[in-house]
Parts: sequence; structure tokens; C-alpha cells
Amino acid sequence: MAGKKPAKKNISNSQKEIKIELPGKAIKYMGMKGVNFTCPSCNRSLVKGIIWEHEGSAYCQRGCIPKKQELVA
Repeated sequence: MAGKKPAKKNISNSQKEIKIELPGKAIKYMGMKGVNFTCPSCNRSLVKGIIWEHEGSAYCQRGCIPKKQELVA
């Protein structure tokens, strides 16, 4: 039995891809005995898991990363 072909894309209905840059870089954190990671914004502590590094600081989740404040002239 032959595989199905993918559907053709209609040129008039094509949508442009919007690429959103999310802050932070995911890093796997493995703590040692007696050493935990503490988030600077919410004070949550982790022994092991995924942490997010942004501009030299580490956070427990993307929601803890401070937002950029734009200057209004």
C-alpha cells in the first residue's frame, strides 16, 4: 500500500511565519547534596530540573525573567 501524498499548499492562503524570540536559554541543573538552586525573583529552590539563564542570571521559569522596560520619549 502506497503512502499518502501531503496536501498542496494554496499560494493565496499562505501565511507568513512569525518568529518570536523567547527570553532565556534552557539549562539542565543537577544539584549536589546540600546544594540547591534558588530563584532570585520568586525564591523557589530546586535540587534538579530545567532552569533558564538570561543575561548572566538564572531563573526557575520563563515567567520569572524580568521584562524589558522600554523608554518612552
